[in-house]
Amino acid sequence: MKWRFTQRKYAMLKISFCGGFWVINTEWYSIRTLTLPATAVALLMAFVIVWLVLRMQFPKKWSGVYADAILTFILVWKFSVIVTDAKTIMAQPFALLYFNGGTVGVLLAAIAVSLQLLWKKQKLQFDVIGASAYSWAIILTQSIYQWLVVILNDNPTNSEIITLAVLSVLTILILWKVSALNYALFIYTSGLIIVANFQPLGLWQPAVGISVILLIMGLQLQLFVKKFEMKDGC
Repeated sequence: MKWRFTQRKYAMLKISFCGGFWVINTEWYSIRTLTLPATAVALLMAFVIVWLVLRMQFPKKWSGVYADAILTFILVWKFSVIVTDAKTIMAQPFALLYFNGGTVGVLLAAIAVSLQLLWKKQKLQFDVIGASAYSWAIILTQSIYQWLVVILNDNPTNSEIITLAVLSVLTILILWKVSALNYALFIYTSGLIIVANFQPLGLWQPAVGISVILLIMGLQLQLFVKKFEMKDGC
C-alpha cells in the first residue's frame, strides 16, 4: 500500500494531544484520505520504531507484549471520547470515527496499559529480561516521540533545542551506562520533569503524568521480578 504524505497548514493551531510536551501542532499530514496532526504521526512512528528495536534486542515474546500494549493504548485513547464527550457521541454516534479522548484519554490509556501489564505479569512470567525490555520501551517510546514531534512541527527554537539535547543525552547515557533498572527509570523521569519546567505549561502537562504512571508501573514490575527470583532461589 502506497503511503503519500503531504503537508497541510491550518489557520488554527492546535496543542499536542498525544501526551507530549506542550508544543503547538503546526503541521498536519495526509495519508491518502486520512488527515492526522504531526503529533499523532510522531506517536505512531515511535510505536513502530520501538517495536522494531525490541524485536531485535530482546526475545520475540517481549515485542509481542509491547504490541498488545500499543493496541490497548490506541483503543482506550480512541474510544475514551465516550467518557469525555458522551453528549456528542450520543447525539452523533459516527463522531467516534473522527474524535478521540484527548488529554484525558491519553492518561486513561496509560493507566489501562499499566493495569493490563500488572494483571498479566504472572502469566507473562516477567523476569529480568522482561523488566529490562519494559524499561527500554518506556524510555525509547517517550524519547523518540518527543524527537519526532520536534522534527515534524515548527515551534520556538529554544524549546526544541532543550527537548532534543536533554532527552538525547539522558537516553544515551541511561541505556549505555545505567544497569540498575529502577535507577534508569527514576533518572529518566526526573530528567523529563526538569525539561517540562522549561515548557510554558511546566509540570501541568500530560507527558509528566504519563511518565510518572509508567515509572510506578515499572517499579512494581521490578518488585515482582525480585520476589519471583527470591522464591525461585529458595
